[in-house]
Amino acid sequence: MNTIRPLDHIARTKPYVPGGKLHGAAGPVAMLASNENPFGASPLAIEAVRKAAGSGLEVYPDPDYGELRAAIAAAKGIKDVGRVVTSAGSDEIIHLLTQCYAGPGDEVLFTEHAFSMYEVSARGHGATVIKAPETDMTAGVNAILGAVSPKTKILFLANPNNPTGTMLSVDALKSLQDALPDHVLFVVDGAYSEYLGPEYEAALRDLVDRGDTTVMMRTFSKIYGLAALRLGWAYMPAAIAETYQRIRGPFNVNTLAAAAGIASVGDEAFLKLSRDHNTEWRAKMTDALNAMGLVTPVSHANFVVSEFGNAERAAAAFQHLKDQSILVRAIAGYGLPTKLRITIGSAEDNTRCLDALKAFTALR
Repeated sequence: MNTIRPLDHIARTKPYVPGGKLHGAAGPVAMLASNENPFGASPLAIEAVRKAAGSGLEVYPDPDYGELRAAIAAAKGIKDVGRVVTSAGSDEIIHLLTQCYAGPGDEVLFTEHAFSMYEVSARGHGATVIKAPETDMTAGVNAILGAVSPKTKILFLANPNNPTGTMLSVDALKSLQDALPDHVLFVVDGAYSEYLGPEYEAALRDLVDRGDTTVMMRTFSKIYGLAALRLGWAYMPAAIAETYQRIRGPFNVNTLAAAAGIASVGDEAFLKLSRDHNTEWRAKMTDALNAMGLVTPVSHANFVVSEFGNAERAAAAFQHLKDQSILVRAIAGYGLPTKLRITIGSAEDNTRCLDALKAFTALR
């Protein structure tokens, strides 16, 4: 008999459930479940991948990722390249920071409807999960501080948050940062920050520079359209970067992903195109959904979240869309069973989705 058993905290960890795919559909599928960029990747990134794939695939990547880190620092106004670290998607940053700083007997704190990988990572490393309550799906400084204890080792805060699209102001982030005890690592997840523009991105960078216990993590999976390549990065204090590098895999970013990141991080024209489209259609989607009676609060990311009144109606709407080859995200797993999250897609896919939901609300 096989007596090999996982550690208890691993056995209790529930896996992350992704948005999924829609297979076997007749006709084009509107993929509005995973917050992907409807324009794909930057043409510069695509060309860089083609060139990198042309030769040298038998050679390991540069373990220092010097060119990639320098490109990120230059594009984001970061003076000390040594404080920029790379990752195979931002999920890896979550795991490595948790591995570095939290384990059995420690607490990892995040808010009620936070990105579920925080919980997966905390439980997977044996730490205790603590969730601060939200108000109207929005984090609050006082609620977060009220959940901090002497055992709190990490606070993860996505701003804007996934899956709610809500966020704290920069001033609120500073107030939270100033009030946190020195034993808490404050990790600000800026996965959607590019949709707010360079001014907000700079504010997150400056937040890291205000103290020695704050990390800003980022991803190339959203506005940059490189989800398939799994590429992320973070900006952190030197001592934390040194600790992170101790356990980071020496070749954690593949050559094609690094080439795409170098090419795309400075493509301001592509970023502006993507951001402008998102801003325009996010407003259109919000107004149209509210007009249907599907309460849809203001979002600061590349998706909106709509209220369907009860879990049964939300599930029926999800299936109605799926039957028409439109896939959105059910978020019952985030404690929001009466809501659906809808990515801002192409103009055509957005229109298809709105038309289908208008027909649904006319019937139910």
